[in-house]
Amino acid sequence: MKKFLFKLEPLFEYRNRLEEISRKDFAEALKRLDEEDEKLSALRRLYARASEEADRLKEDSIHPEELGMYYSYIATVKDQIAGQEAILRSVRAELEVKRAGLMKASKDKLAIGTMKEKSFAAYRETVEKEEQKITDDMNSMRFKRGGAHED
Repeated sequence: MKKFLFKLEPLFEYRNRLEEISRKDFAEALKRLDEEDEKLSALRRLYARASEEADRLKEDSIHPEELGMYYSYIATVKDQIAGQEAILRSVRAELEVKRAGLMKASKDKLAIGTMKEKSFAAYRETVEKEEQKITDDMNSMRFKRGGAHED
């Protein structure tokens, strides 16, 4: 009996590779999202600390010029937070594109994989029929040679 050969194997391998690439791209985008989210968290922590420090200095009757510098710094951090939030939105949008690409690649691979499974099942059925035919022929030949007189 000849070996199982799936005619669309090159296409299956190609789609498998596309899925692997999409999975890697998605993982990288997810990692970048985590990194950018951590940057935003760090900026928010910095903003909170700077605001607390400014409030403390205000209570200590610090020179207005110095207090103005703190408020300027706080405003700069606030602008950085806004910029980081925009970056985060962009990275989230990119992540969704990568997720959609991964889902499509997985579906495409699954479609060919299902065809491969059906093709293999048909192959197995053919093999089993041929094996059964050979077994039946051998039993028939034994019977004809006198195998039935052994009672």
